[in-house]
Amino acid sequence: MGKQFAKLKQILQDHPITPETDAFFLYHLKKALLLALKEQGQLGAMQCRAACDRLERQQRNAIRPSSVTGESV
Repeated sequence: MGKQFAKLKQILQDHPITPETDAFFLYHLKKALLLALKEQGQLGAMQCRAACDRLERQQRNAIRPSSVTGESV
């Protein structure tokens, strides 16, 4: 087993994590995962940038949904 980077110490306010209840947390978690994959060489710089851009668009649309009914994102 390799070097330990993190350890779960305790869980506060234990509840299910869902896009409806924790959108801000999930956005930052996904972005951190993308950046970690880039740092490890699993994603190229352009792939990471494109994925981060898409993630940011999804976050903006979740906060402010399209006013046009039936418009796909």
